[in-house]
Amino acid sequence: MWSANFSRFTPLNPILTMLIAEYMTKALATWSVGFFPYAEVYVAVAAGMAMQLDVVSSVVWGVFGNFTPVPLMLWSYGRLMRIPQLRAWLLRMEKRGGQSAKRAFDRYGGWFLILMTPILGSWTIAVVTPIIGIHPRRILLFSFMSITIYGVLTAVAIASGISCLTHR
Repeated sequence: MWSANFSRFTPLNPILTMLIAEYMTKALATWSVGFFPYAEVYVAVAAGMAMQLDVVSSVVWGVFGNFTPVPLMLWSYGRLMRIPQLRAWLLRMEKRGGQSAKRAFDRYGGWFLILMTPILGSWTIAVVTPIIGIHPRRILLFSFMSITIYGVLTAVAIASGISCLTHR
């Protein structure tokens, strides 16, 4: 008969346990702010820093939260394409919709997604770009780059104190 012998494990220091729980709570809150639409990476990084997460953690969790919808929506789009009735409808949408956005992407490449992701939001980009025919790998790469760049710029602006506004 198997029996567990937990006596060899030493419990974590209660203070360390509280610190880990506090960090994970703040990280999850930062991720959540970045995940939900409208807040995006700007508010997520600011919220993380306001909760006294370090700058790197605020950026990492904010970027991770804001990027999560992109692979989630691309996966969902792939699953929807397996349903024949929806596939026909989505293919019609691909053919007629978003030709100007597709032309802009073809003309400017990744710079188009890098610029448009923070303006339109990661949820919008994740929904619209597969419909206009942009390859999922390009969507993942350029939206991640965009979210990371804007997350870092937000953190730098906040960490520097935006001296032009604080010094009169």
